[in-house]
Amino acid sequence: MMVSLLLRSTRPWIPSLLGLALVIGANSHVAAQVQIEQVGTIAGPADLVKVDGSRAFVTHRRTFTVFDVSNPATPQRQGALTLPEQIWKFSIRGNRAYLGANFHGLAILDISNPAAPRELSAFRSLGQTKNGAVYDTKVGLVDHMEGFVLIDISNESEPQSIGSYFLDGYARDVVTSGSIAYATDSPTGVYVFDLAQSGLPEPVGVVHAPAAPRNALQVTDLPNGSKILAGTGQGGLQVYDVTDPTAPVKTATFDTPGQALGLALRGHLAYVADGDAGLQVVDLSDPGAPEIITSFPTSRPARDVAASDSLVLVVVGQGEREGDDRDVLVMRTTP
Repeated sequence: MMVSLLLRSTRPWIPSLLGLALVIGANSHVAAQVQIEQVGTIAGPADLVKVDGSRAFVTHRRTFTVFDVSNPATPQRQGALTLPEQIWKFSIRGNRAYLGANFHGLAILDISNPAAPRELSAFRSLGQTKNGAVYDTKVGLVDHMEGFVLIDISNESEPQSIGSYFLDGYARDVVTSGSIAYATDSPTGVYVFDLAQSGLPEPVGVVHAPAAPRNALQVTDLPNGSKILAGTGQGGLQVYDVTDPTAPVKTATFDTPGQALGLALRGHLAYVADGDAGLQVVDLSDPGAPEIITSFPTSRPARDVAASDSLVLVVVGQGEREGDDRDVLVMRTTP
């Protein structure tokens, strides 16, 4: 299913055109310009998307598919793998993919041959595995029943449990930056773990906050040396300063025009898949005062988003259980 998209700025002084100059500012201080334009489409069905270099990864229900986007105008399907259970979320590290596959557990995939991704193993937690994030030979995964679960993948064919830490609510998502893992539950808070520590997982920092992020956790380093964590929840964007992992601080709850469903961070910019409001580009230079710097309408609701240095990919389509009609819009960005 092919889709066309007219990228249009909400600012009246920028003309509506496909290749659009975005003025990227930090708290109204003018910085460099970025060009962004839609150049291609990955035909659905699609639920989630990630991009890593010249490869894009798309999931739909139980199926994980690899695409070559070295020429973003003509994405090429390479290979696919179907698991026994629904893929809730996933992460990519090098030639490995880590898929939270419901009661199948955490599936570890070898994607070194994109034409034939293969499952190396699966670690089955006690409940529904939602996602996994990696540090060295450890993976932190989140499970509705167990909470945060730490496993050893020194032997990828036989992952071993290290231990778990129960989160107060329903464990939703996890992401790592270096040795630090950030896990969120709904509705109570964010938990920070240092995976470099030995023994059972114990949080080194906790923020108990209403409307904690449910989805799309992302971490980024700002030019001033601080580190921020962001995620979507309660229809908006939740932002935390995690520069000191032992003392994380919630800095903002930012209501986007639509319903924030997906998020990709690149430096100080947050690309938000904002439902009926399309794609929002949010400046997080000041984590306490996020600012929308431009918006792009999409022909159908924006559901998920991924970004690299040169590409932004947006899943568009209807309701959560109607992914058969969803496609992925491929956009190119240049400084």
